[in-house]
Amino acid sequence: MDEYEKIFQKVTSIILGKPLENYKNYEKWLFKNVTNYEYGKSVISEEHIYLPPFDFYSDVKHNIVTIEEAYGTLGKKQISQQELESLSFSNAKKVLSKISTTTPNTIYGESSKMKDCTFYYSSHSCYKTCGGNRSKGCVCSFWPRASDYAIGCYYAFSCQFCLKCYNSNSLTRCFEVSDSNKCSDCYFCHNCENLVDCMFCFNAKNLRYAIANVPLGPKKYQEIKEMILDEIVEELEKTKNLKLDIYSIGD
Repeated sequence: MDEYEKIFQKVTSIILGKPLENYKNYEKWLFKNVTNYEYGKSVISEEHIYLPPFDFYSDVKHNIVTIEEAYGTLGKKQISQQELESLSFSNAKKVLSKISTTTPNTIYGESSKMKDCTFYYSSHSCYKTCGGNRSKGCVCSFWPRASDYAIGCYYAFSCQFCLKCYNSNSLTRCFEVSDSNKCSDCYFCHNCENLVDCMFCFNAKNLRYAIANVPLGPKKYQEIKEMILDEIVEELEKTKNLKLDIYSIGD
C-alpha cells in the first residue's frame, strides 16, 4: 500500500464510515467538479510534465522542459554575440527561440513526496494536485491552501480531512460541501456557516444535527446519517462514482 492509498483510505474511512480502496479507480470521480490539468512532454527528455490549468501553459506546452532542465541545461544557454547585435523587435522570436523554452513547474519552499503535482509551495505527500500551498496529504485537488488531507477538492482553504469540497474555508470532516465557512461533519451543504453535524442544508447558519435546515437532535440525525452513508458507500464501491453531488442535487 503506497502512501497515497493510506491517505485515501484514512480520509474516506473518517468521512464515510468505511475506507474505500484503490484511489486510482476513483480518479474520474475525484476530479469531477475539480479543475483537472493536462500534460505535455519535455522537448529535451520527453518526460511527462503536468501543466497548471491556465491558458498560458496550454499555449506553450509544445515548448516546455522540466524545472531541473530549465535551471540546468537551458539556464546555461546563451545567444551568440552576432545574434545579440542583430536582435530587434521584429526578429526577437526567431533569435530567442533557443533560450525561450519554459517550464510550467513552479516550486517554492521545501516540499516532499509530491507525485504528479505541479505549481506548489511547501507541501508534502500529495498526488495529482495543482496549486498546493502549505498543504499535505492532498489527492486529486486544485489549490488547497493550508489544508491537510483534502481529496477531490477545489479551492479548499484551511480545511482538514475533507472529501469533494469546493470554494470553502475552514471545513473539517466534510463531504460535498460548497461555498461554506467554519463547518464540521457536514454532508451535501451549500452556502452555509458554522454548521456542525448537518446534511442537505442550504443558505443556513448556526445549525446542529440538522437535515434540510431542520434540527432533529443527535439520535434521529445519526440514524438517518448512517442510512445515507451506507447507500453512498454501496454506490461508490459498485460504480466508482456517485451520481449525486452538491451541484446536481437541485437539478
